[in-house]
Amino acid sequence: MEKRIFTDTSIPAYFQASGKPFKVISQVNTKSGQVEFCVEGENIDLALNELYANVTIGVLDYIKAFKSLRSSIFALKGKRR
Repeated sequence: MEKRIFTDTSIPAYFQASGKPFKVISQVNTKSGQVEFCVEGENIDLALNELYANVTIGVLDYIKAFKSLRSSIFALKGKRR
């Protein structure tokens, strides 16, 4: 099983909106304090290539996934105070 860390919310949002079987975990980087997303699954590089090839996905699906991940950012940042 592959594991990659992304700080750009749009990448894991694409993975979720496209129905890729990845597990996306929101976490706080202990050194920088920045929220990042750990993506676990198979063929992450293949999914990234599809993203960069501009494969069509549903706009509403993407917006829903993006908003969900943004909510997790705010929730994690709220816990740090």
